[in-house]
Amino acid sequence: MRYDYSTRLREDVYASVRAAFKTAGIINVSVVAERIRTRNLAENVALEDIEHLVLQAAQLVGAAIEFDALGNGLAPPGTGFVENRDESSMIPLGLHRSGSMQ
Repeated sequence: MRYDYSTRLREDVYASVRAAFKTAGIINVSVVAERIRTRNLAENVALEDIEHLVLQAAQLVGAAIEFDALGNGLAPPGTGFVENRDESSMIPLGLHRSGSMQ
């Protein structure tokens, strides 16, 4: 985790949190952080670090928070699992069973 964030990044975080709080009354930390990260790519700050800053700012304004990246276009819809028709088990997409495991 970095501690030397630029003034521009910090101002963007606080402005984004205040704007989200005024419009929705709730801060979706994942979505707000991703928007800030894409606006500040030159800063080269990890998404997790920006999420931490967003969370701190949301707590300062007393906003309700959520961490829903799934329903907001940041993650693909669905669980990422596909049901195996032969069995009731679930296997992740892209992970195929070898012949010895079937």
